[in-house]
Amino acid sequence: MSSRRPLSTVELRKENRNRVYRYLIAQWEPVTKQDLAFRLSMSLPTLTQNLNELTDMGLLDRSVTTDSTGGRRPRLIIPLPNARFALGIELTASDLHMVAINLRQETLACQKVVIPFSNTAAYGNHLSQLIEQFLDEHQLDREKLLGVAMTLPGIIGPDQTTIEYAPTIGVHSSTPCQFTQAIHYPVLLDNDATCGGFGVWWNRTDQPSMAYLSLSRGVGGAMLVDGKLYDGVNHRAAEFGHICLNPNGLLCKCGRKGCLEAYCSTARLSDDLDISLDEFFQRLEEGNGEYKALWDTYLENLANAVTIIHTILDCPVVIGGLLSQYLPPYRDQLENLIRGLVSQSEEASFITFSPSSSHSVCIGAATRLLYNFVKQL
Repeated sequence: MSSRRPLSTVELRKENRNRVYRYLIAQWEPVTKQDLAFRLSMSLPTLTQNLNELTDMGLLDRSVTTDSTGGRRPRLIIPLPNARFALGIELTASDLHMVAINLRQETLACQKVVIPFSNTAAYGNHLSQLIEQFLDEHQLDREKLLGVAMTLPGIIGPDQTTIEYAPTIGVHSSTPCQFTQAIHYPVLLDNDATCGGFGVWWNRTDQPSMAYLSLSRGVGGAMLVDGKLYDGVNHRAAEFGHICLNPNGLLCKCGRKGCLEAYCSTARLSDDLDISLDEFFQRLEEGNGEYKALWDTYLENLANAVTIIHTILDCPVVIGGLLSQYLPPYRDQLENLIRGLVSQSEEASFITFSPSSSHSVCIGAATRLLYNFVKQL
């Protein structure tokens, strides 16, 4: 039986520093050194050394004092959410969304730009200019920028330098990324649904493992196992949109038939009907029979897919993406459908809906950089 190698002095110091900072940003509340030492079961000399290092990094404010019960007034330890920030950019076929978030995952600034995607150096130069303008317009300090995390609706190579497959933006075979070289900051590039799922997981400390199913114009997902993204051997894990529901069914953009994306893309409820999602659900609530039949079929297919995911992974399934904001009123209907598909010993209440916004993917992408920063402290 193998045992863990004893930590060196340097590794132990880093682990203690990381533990202190993780605790502070999990609470985001001022605390005295004495209280913190008690909660972490850490000696005062060790804690003081860690606090000094974190303060020197500009991550803590220790200038504020609080009331004393006798003797010197104790100083409060206050984590600073704006000590660092990250940019998240969602690239789509027709536009991009850009969001800056701080260490508390709060939005500092956001912008949408209509610009068709192109895997070219010229597009990269334009994107780099947009980033610089964004930083200037919102007076964001480049010294505090952790990096730029970008997403695409497709499969990204493990080394983040190639787009393996992204039919919605016109990439059908492995292609080197031509647009990232012009960006002058650390770059992270990944799948949009993977980043969206990571952003959801960041706030779910009660669930170290989860599956995330994103329902938008594309259907994708993410898997978090014990707090870590599972990418798969070839960086293709959690491509839930290509679960086959019907081998002889509808044609998917991937070229195969019967994929979940062909049945549960939001395009089925909007683009295919030449209306918006808001209009679809408004008419559904008004009792439109045609739309009700379409919606019932949609939920049946969704229930099948969610049941497959849960049967394989045995963990909570979080549904996000554009559609998630419309699903809560239909939760009972969806759970009843799932209940008819699972064994009697299982509960159908393993699904939750993620709050969605037009910036969810951007925030999730930027959160990847926050996580990497905290992890390496």
